[in-house]
Amino acid sequence: MFSRATKITTLFWIAILGVILTTMYTIVIMIQGSRTMKMIRYIYNQVKKSNEQENRGE
Repeated sequence: MFSRATKITTLFWIAILGVILTTMYTIVIMIQGSRTMKMIRYIYNQVKKSNEQENRGE
């Protein structure tokens, strides 16, 4: 069986790997959220411009 020190070291590295993966996942989610917000803002502004042009034409 594995010694106590080996088990503790293994758990330590698993925890470090978990922190690194969580950080990477968070960064990816933040980038995707930023892109989504930009696209929503773009669509909103396009619809707003379109509505303003329609109102002027009437």
